Amino acid sequence: MHRPCCSPFPRFARVPVVLLPENLDQFLLVFGLGAARTIPLVWSVPAFGGPTLPAQVRLVLGIALSALCFPILSAHPPVGGDLFWMLLAGREVVVGTAMGFVCSCVFRAAEAAGQLTDVLRGANLAEAISPVGAGRSSPLGILMLLLFVVVFHRIGGVGMIAVALARSYDAIPLIAPLPFGKTTHAMAILAVVASGKLIESAIGLCAPAVVALLLADIVLGALGRSAPQIPLYFVGMPLKALLGVGAVLIGLATLDETMQQTFQG
Repeated sequence: MHRPCCSPFPRFARVPVVLLPENLDQFLLVFGLGAARTIPLVWSVPAFGGPTLPAQVRLVLGIALSALCFPILSAHPPVGGDLFWMLLAGREVVVGTAMGFVCSCVFRAAEAAGQLTDVLRGANLAEAISPVGAGRSSPLGILMLLLFVVVFHRIGGVGMIAVALARSYDAIPLIAPLPFGKTTHAMAILAVVASGKLIESAIGLCAPAVVALLLADIVLGALGRSAPQIPLYFVGMPLKALLGVGAVLIGLATLDETMQQTFQG
C-alpha cells in the first residue's frame, strides 16, 4: 500500500525555519563597533590573561564584553557610508586603547612597586617570566602584579570595567560629531595624568619597604663607621634582601584596602 505523505522527508517536516533579520548588516556593523572599543581594552588589561593567553581567547573575551554594550549601541545606531564606518571604527579602536592604557596603569603601578623594592634590596638582577605581563619582571614585581589580579577579580573588577565601558559611551557616543582635535587632546591629557598616577601609586605602594631599607642603610652606615673591620657588603646584602621581603609581606595586610580604593577610582 502507498501511504500518502506531504513531504518526502517526514522526519524533518516539523523543523522550524530560522529567519535572519532584515537588518543583519546593520546589526553586524554596530556589534563590530562595540568590539572595536572592547577588544583593545581586554588586550591591555593583565587581569584578562595578558600576552600569555592565546590571542583567540582574548578576542572572544573582547567580543563577549562588547555584547554587554550592544543595547546602548543599537538604541541609536550611526548612519553613513563605508568611509564613515571605517573612520568611526578607527576612532573606537583609539578610544578602547586609551581606556585599556588607563585600566592597565593600576596593574603596572603594582608591578613597578615590586620592581623598585627589588632594586633597593639588591635583587634587581633576579628576573623571571611574568605569567600575566609582557616579558620578564622581578620576583616581587610578579608577586605584586598577581596580587592585584586576585584582588581585581575578588572585588568584581570585571563588573567595574563593564560599568566604566557603558559610561564611556556617555562621554564619547557614537552618533555625536566630536571634533577630532578636541577628542585627541582630551585622551592625551588622560594618558599623561594616568602615567603620573602610575608613578605616584608605585612609590606609595612600596613606601614601607623603601623606609625600612633606608633605615637599614643608615644603621649599616653607622655600624661601618664604628667598626670598619666588619665586611658590611657581604653582611648587608642578605640582610637587606630579607628585610625588603619582610616589609612587603607585612605591608600586604594594609595594601588590600588601598588596592580596592585604587580599583574603584
